[in-house]
Amino acid sequence: MPLALAVGALLAIAGAVQAALPEKGARFLFHDHETAGKNWHVEFRIDPKNPKKIKTLVAYSQVCRATVAKQNVPISDGGAVTASGTFKGGGAWGVEATFEEPTKIVGTMGMTSKKCDTGVLSYPNEDTGDGHTEHGHGGGHDGHVGSKHPDLDSATPRQRRQAAALHRGVLRTWSGVTVGEAARRGFIRGTGKKFPTKLGLFHVYNHRYENDGRIFDARRPEALVFWRRPDGPPLIMGPMFRVAPGKRPRFGGPIPIYHGHESKSGKVPSQMTHVWMAKSLKSAWALCLPAKQLTRYNPAFEYTPGMTNHKHIGEAC
Repeated sequence: MPLALAVGALLAIAGAVQAALPEKGARFLFHDHETAGKNWHVEFRIDPKNPKKIKTLVAYSQVCRATVAKQNVPISDGGAVTASGTFKGGGAWGVEATFEEPTKIVGTMGMTSKKCDTGVLSYPNEDTGDGHTEHGHGGGHDGHVGSKHPDLDSATPRQRRQAAALHRGVLRTWSGVTVGEAARRGFIRGTGKKFPTKLGLFHVYNHRYENDGRIFDARRPEALVFWRRPDGPPLIMGPMFRVAPGKRPRFGGPIPIYHGHESKSGKVPSQMTHVWMAKSLKSAWALCLPAKQLTRYNPAFEYTPGMTNHKHIGEAC
């Protein structure tokens, strides 16, 4: 279907629903990653300070082999969103949506070029439960609005086994590892970044692992997260795994909760997820700091409110 018709359908939807403004910092993600050859993905990241602005809008289509990102998209007083543009190869894309409630959005997207046409892709898809909503980089899946813990109930036995196996591998590989040991394994601060003096969380990165083509390998995570405390050396909190933007990996199904770092250049952020040094699977895959579970695993860790200092993870669970 030509993009012009898709946009017309979007406008019809936007005018037919009751409007509202989203919550600040909310994240809305809708996708179909089960239809072979026709995967798609649309994501809205609301500005953390302004509910009338989408900080980053990402749209992906496997049919058109295109991923686009648009920064600072306005939201009307009535909660309506309209965005469009072109992508490499002479194609065009369009996204329109309306916020029915602060935590509920409906709309459609489409991409078209001389070689591809997605037709009108509607979300949320009530038949497949293709969306989830996240607040302040919290996460959920299939209607678990605002949850920062993994949706274990919706995962298949195989997906739970995958997540559990990686969790066990993480505990076996990284328990008790120090910053010095991590450095000897190739984990360093980002280019130009000094070792942090502030208390709280910080990352060290392994650039070799970032480009090795492997994902969710307990022995080769893209980054490690440490906690700098008032007394004593930093404590390891767990690894962070990074995957390519756009298509959600099949690994673990709905269990991994991804977040991305905003890019001023408009570059599509990669997807990242944490596996914490916690005993329970639910806490290990949380998109927040599972302070109590971390202390149970390592009594040397003592959480102090306000020390998290990390805009993507937020405060403790």
